[in-house]
Amino acid sequence: MPSDIRITRAEGMGLRLPYHPRVRENMLENYRRENADRPAYTPWLVRIHTDAGLTGVGEATADPRPRLEALKGRSIWSLLHDASFGNGVQMAVYDLAGQAAGVPICRLLSSSPRPTIQQIWWSHCFRPELLAAETRRGLELGYRIHKIKARPYEDPVAQMEALAKFIPDDYEICYDANGSFGSAGKALAVADALERFPQVKGFEQPIAHEDIVGYREIRRKLGLRLAVHWEAVDIRAFLLESICDAFVVEDWQWGPALAAKAELAAFTGQTLWVENGLFTGISQVFQAHMAAAMPRIEYTISLTHIAEDDVVIEPFTLERGVYRVPQKPGLGVTLDEKAVQKYRVA
Repeated sequence: MPSDIRITRAEGMGLRLPYHPRVRENMLENYRRENADRPAYTPWLVRIHTDAGLTGVGEATADPRPRLEALKGRSIWSLLHDASFGNGVQMAVYDLAGQAAGVPICRLLSSSPRPTIQQIWWSHCFRPELLAAETRRGLELGYRIHKIKARPYEDPVAQMEALAKFIPDDYEICYDANGSFGSAGKALAVADALERFPQVKGFEQPIAHEDIVGYREIRRKLGLRLAVHWEAVDIRAFLLESICDAFVVEDWQWGPALAAKAELAAFTGQTLWVENGLFTGISQVFQAHMAAAMPRIEYTISLTHIAEDDVVIEPFTLERGVYRVPQKPGLGVTLDEKAVQKYRVA
């Protein structure tokens, strides 16, 4: 394998991934309630070809094509930690570098990555009966931690009453309100109402990120774990005052950028919940590699199970609540070309 591997061609393709039929109606209804037009997931795939015969793949959040021509002739090593060409390109370059070095992506960032990571099951604010069905599915697939959206149009107590009939005592649930509880008093009242359900372990963004006074009050009185979004809060205050237990990271910046966040969180005793591997199995598994390489990443979160297809061949399976990170060189999963063509946007 030549040491100087250069890019010969890069391509980008848009996908449209409808919600899975089992949740589609409730997903569409919820987004309508929130005045959002989001009928499907619309990720972009990036594929980079090289003169060594290697091909790397990545997932982008926006159309990468305007910048792909500038990659031609570049060495993959010159782009290894370069985020300037976008997240899909950066992911594909890590895939190529791992293949060229003969190591999984996690080994590019750590000499001793963890063999497994903790993946969280995710649900929108579904009606109690649908939430129960989705929770049963997650349990059957091996998940033991569950993040559920909290919204004013569903009662979390009614939801938990439906789940408490069958979930084990060690099943962990975190309610993500995206600020919808409105005030510290309301957030604490919801926590009191859920106190009889021992599986409820935490709140994510119970109130607006700007309400630092309210967060200080919640932190003093809340008997549950508290998480906020790294990109949205006054990060210095939340770090130095230890206003939360964990930071949710979803800015799609990896490698050294993500490692820097992990180091800061380690200094103040907090952890990271990473959710930037969202829509296809490509980013989902890439996210797992990042988590394996960085010990302060406590959980990873994806939405791939909400879509009709994750467009990769290898299933994302858990054993006893954890996912075993692929050890093949590079990313370790393969695009399902039939699925890519089925969901590709012309």
